Amino acid sequence: MANNAESKNGYVNFNLCRSFNQRIETSLTMLTGAAVPGFTGATSTRSSVLTGGHPCSEITIYNRTSGNVTVYDNEYADTLNGFLLTTGESFTFRGLTNVAQVSAIAASAGNIHFRAQYFSFNPSR
Repeated sequence: MANNAESKNGYVNFNLCRSFNQRIETSLTMLTGAAVPGFTGATSTRSSVLTGGHPCSEITIYNRTSGNVTVYDNEYADTLNGFLLTTGESFTFRGLTNVAQVSAIAASAGNIHFRAQYFSFNPSR
């Protein structure tokens, strides 16, 4: 894999992205980002220090389950704060610092796919 830190053409891409595929259960499931080498899966957001996860400023979630998925962020896991994604829908959640700040619950257990990134575009310098 090419090292992005030193580009031969003088361009450095600071927007390091990762894609994930995670099973979401019918009970609240925290996104972990566990499949990334060098990062452990997130285990808690309730303490003052997040354990594991994957850093990002936004994630795009794609609902590939056979039913609705309700997404919550920043530990607001009540019906007033859920964001409903029907089967096949996607949405980008911004203002994050780690994928573990997002949890989801599925009407029917299945996989969602999500893309963690620092921003939606590469700003000019």
